[in-house]
Amino acid sequence: MFKNKKVIAVNALVLAALLFGSTFIIVKNLLDDLSPTTVVFLRYLIASILFLVSGGIPTKEYLKPGFLMGLFLWIGYITQTQGLLTTSTINSGIVTGFYIVLTPIFSKFINKTKIERKNYIGSTFGFLGIFLIAINSIDQLFGNLFTLICASGYALHIVMVERYIQGKNISQLMFIQSLVGGILCIPFLKINQISESIDFIYPILFLGILVNFCAFYLQLFGQKFINASTASLLFGLEGVFALLIGVFYVEEVLNLTNWIGVFVVLSSIYYVIKE
Repeated sequence: MFKNKKVIAVNALVLAALLFGSTFIIVKNLLDDLSPTTVVFLRYLIASILFLVSGGIPTKEYLKPGFLMGLFLWIGYITQTQGLLTTSTINSGIVTGFYIVLTPIFSKFINKTKIERKNYIGSTFGFLGIFLIAINSIDQLFGNLFTLICASGYALHIVMVERYIQGKNISQLMFIQSLVGGILCIPFLKINQISESIDFIYPILFLGILVNFCAFYLQLFGQKFINASTASLLFGLEGVFALLIGVFYVEEVLNLTNWIGVFVVLSSIYYVIKE
């Protein structure tokens, strides 16, 4: 029975990675007209409403875990969205995917889990790959540095989920997380853009419903049965999905150095996850 639940959990995390990977192009297009904070705030607002309706009002035991999850996820969202202003969807997807080698390290120090030597090796080569991806342009480098901060935020979010998910109602935990993220956006909002966002209602609804609500629900469900290290490795598929979408549907182009960087990052990911 537990084995079947693990299979379902793996499938849930892979589907979540696909949904996460599909967001890069949508967000990058929205940034032509809306600020990063406006996009993130609207995603959180939609998700907050849906999680409140589905799970009800949470008790006080959800406040601390929900706050920590919301804080680190907000850091990830804001820096990733800001980074997309100056880097390509391919670069953003690949660099964001580096959280798969950061997560086990954070999990070791925060949750006291065991970390293997190959995680350290994967992290070293992952950073080398990120440098090769970013080296061709100062603007791209700036964007990728933002996205690297994002990868750290996402890794810490996964570790917080591992720490607090057991025995918790997913919707109630996610309501606090989404509410915290939305509140953190308020001081940086451009209020006039809230009314203007109605012109982009469909991509915003996609991000709010299918990603911030569905994908994160799938993540928390999967992490009930899969540890943080394994979950982060499965989420490495997010970068692969973003890469494929960027190349085949938007016709983005990388130079040889960038492709070598992509290869090094993906190789470090493979090295970490292979048995």
